[in-house]
Amino acid sequence: MGGGNGIVDGFRRLFHRRTPSGSVLGSSNQSSAGEDSSDVEAVEDLDLVGLRPIRVPKRKMPLPVESHKKNIMEKEFFTEYGEASQYQIQEVVGKGSYGVVAAAIDTRTGERVAIKKINDVFEHVSDATRILREVKLLRLLRHPDVVEIKHIMLPPSRREFQDIYVVFELMESDLHQVIRANDDLTAEHYQFFLYQLLRALKYIHGANVFHRDLKPKNILANADCKLKICDFGLARVSFNDAPSAIFWTDYVATRWYRAPELCGSFFSKYTPAIDIWSIGCIFAELLTGRPLFPGKNVVHQLDIITDLLGTPSSETLSRIRNEKARRYLSCMRKKHPVPLTQKFPNADPLAVRLLGRLLAFDPKDRPSAEEALADPYFASLANVEREPSRHPISKLEFEFERRKVTKDDVRELIYREILEYHPQMLEEYMKGGDQISFLYPMVLTALNGSLHTWRSITAKENEVPRCKESMPLYQGRE
Repeated sequence: MGGGNGIVDGFRRLFHRRTPSGSVLGSSNQSSAGEDSSDVEAVEDLDLVGLRPIRVPKRKMPLPVESHKKNIMEKEFFTEYGEASQYQIQEVVGKGSYGVVAAAIDTRTGERVAIKKINDVFEHVSDATRILREVKLLRLLRHPDVVEIKHIMLPPSRREFQDIYVVFELMESDLHQVIRANDDLTAEHYQFFLYQLLRALKYIHGANVFHRDLKPKNILANADCKLKICDFGLARVSFNDAPSAIFWTDYVATRWYRAPELCGSFFSKYTPAIDIWSIGCIFAELLTGRPLFPGKNVVHQLDIITDLLGTPSSETLSRIRNEKARRYLSCMRKKHPVPLTQKFPNADPLAVRLLGRLLAFDPKDRPSAEEALADPYFASLANVEREPSRHPISKLEFEFERRKVTKDDVRELIYREILEYHPQMLEEYMKGGDQISFLYPMVLTALNGSLHTWRSITAKENEVPRCKESMPLYQGRE
């Protein structure tokens, strides 16, 4: 592919292996489960020769805050105590019922970060559990193509805190905005984007994690073409003995990117192929600039899927355990598949061939992420050494998923996760020290006031309903 060699040259400077003794974060210990880390981390000097930058539209937020008001808010934000003073707030980049996200500068490093304040974490145990799951997964899944939590601020009280403040790396936009703003992406862009997504999935699936909500808005993007998967609030760790019914009862991922087996609860046990389907839908959207399967409801979703792929084979139908779904598909008029070369006439034939594999109706016919990375489409990029795998996550990390937890239980578990970013206090906690001294009991109150002021000045929009949603890192305005 044209430009492929330049991309490869850039990749040689992009990644290096992490040493076994390296810490997860500059201010953090290794995983509390004592898991051996074989992750990789990104080197900052990304140099993709021959791949031009993409346009990353700035999210449409209200007019900038007047400088004198900003100074007032900065005074509210900063105190003489604690670590909050190391962050200088720049602007609000997202908001919703979950809370507010502010872009800030880490004054120690000069790095731009995103500080997400999540309001009233424990108002609903289900939401608190989702937040716990997400911060835990993002600690355990350290990969260049997965968004990184850099820090979580220590709450002023172990047993009474209500809000949490999570510091993420700051990304410029998301793939949804990139697709809308760039109608001149090249074949090399498509290839590189898909490569990053599949490489991330190889790592995530190696940990036995299913993302379950992959869509363009959940893929962050920078102008240098770097992509990172985010929003793990609906993700699940799959264990062989996990009851399937419990595992999938809250599955509410966006319909347009939902695998057909999820549209009709076809099978009793699902596989990582559900994420592979979503990646196929995203790739098709990159190629055309439009969603591939914009179904209005579940029935319409299956109709438009079969309009393109044809009705499933008798073998596939025989494996569908849901009687209603099997009967519906069996009674559907016979449809023949539309050649994807006809649907995507201007795309690289190798890209179309791989897309057909990703969008196989039967999940057993879809490739794994690792198999997809070995496809001829990636001949100029594929290199196993920069496509790391991960061993499965310990079941002990997610023991809370297997029992009914109370609000206090989840608060203690989230507090334990926060301590992963405060190694000295974690050590004291692990020794059983209950009386932990806090150096800055006023910091989170000040931060709360600052972000509340930001939201009051900038927000006049109805909030998104919180129930059954992931906790988005950014929520820009259309």
